[in-house]
Amino acid sequence: MRHLRRLHAACGGIKVVLRNLVVGRKVSGMGGRVRENLVYRGMEAREYGQVMKLYASLHGGRRPNWVIRAVCRLLGAKMTLIAVARYQGQARVVGMSMFYVNRRDIADETIHEGFIGVSPDMTGRGVASELRRMAIHHFEANGFKGISSRISLDNEASLASAEKLGFVPVERYHDPVMRADRQYLIRWFQDGS
Repeated sequence: MRHLRRLHAACGGIKVVLRNLVVGRKVSGMGGRVRENLVYRGMEAREYGQVMKLYASLHGGRRPNWVIRAVCRLLGAKMTLIAVARYQGQARVVGMSMFYVNRRDIADETIHEGFIGVSPDMTGRGVASELRRMAIHHFEANGFKGISSRISLDNEASLASAEKLGFVPVERYHDPVMRADRQYLIRWFQDGS
């Protein structure tokens, strides 16, 4: 029985990756811009390791599940937005926002902000807000109707950043896996940017 559950989960994950590859085929690469000495742009393949390292540092050493890693690796420049700082001639990823589509997004014609994170030494500088601002423009230009996100209610900084940029709460729920009360929000594009 355990093997059947694993097989079922693997098949579901493969469907999600394939769904994202189909959608991602139609998405252009993310452009770039410089703001306050940081470069904001789509992730390049060589930066995948840094993105995973930043994610793990913000999640107690855990990496995202294999499905999100696959989408990030395969569609990085189109679906993962990063903020890069230069220190002593070295480029360092200090912020990231990973996107994918799920069934609900397909139905709503939205894209899901699966994770946004900023290196602790860069918080409070507007990095997350700039990542979201760029994502809004990028995905609107690529024909999506909005961006969805799930944010824990105790993550006040992320909620404030999202609400400042027009994300509106759609529902509240308790996530037993995360053991947190969360909010599902959508930033519809027709409301303006």
